[in-house]
Amino acid sequence: MGKIKHQLIFLSLITSLLIGCSNENQYTKKENLNAILNQFEKGEYYSCNFLNTIGVKEPNKVFNYSPNKNLTLIFTDKKIGLIYKNDYWNNGNTIFVKNKKEDNLYFLGSFYSKNDFDKKTINKDYKLKFDKKNLLVNLYDKNLSSLYNCTQVKNILSEAMKKKLLENFLFQNNNDRNL
Repeated sequence: MGKIKHQLIFLSLITSLLIGCSNENQYTKKENLNAILNQFEKGEYYSCNFLNTIGVKEPNKVFNYSPNKNLTLIFTDKKIGLIYKNDYWNNGNTIFVKNKKEDNLYFLGSFYSKNDFDKKTINKDYKLKFDKKNLLVNLYDKNLSSLYNCTQVKNILSEAMKKKLLENFLFQNNNDRNL
């Protein structure tokens, strides 16, 4: 009787592990990026509209700066994902990593169009500040930031719509989208 009880416990443990694992979606074979996308799926979604450009323009520098008029922001405690039209590197989305020392400040994470997202790669020249109402981010030049007004889109997005938005992160570089 004890042997059967142990087998039932073992089977129920295996079953619960399998059921628990099935809650994770497989967006990509890139392990780190896939984990981030699963976190984003549970995050808060915002729609952001351009307000103004802030920064110092260098007098001798000619800069073709056309800010993204609208973007989608996905907020989690440790990372923020942005989906937009274009940036300095011709990407259509990026992942920012939270600064552990200052609230609401995030730094640009690694690129992941060719390789998996590298948790250790941080570019502190490109920053994002977000207080759940306003977004300040530099996507083109480290001296120019765009200010956006953001509104959370609660209860508007279905799970299928969220997954469709997250698929944007599978093709980071805009050139990859034209295949």
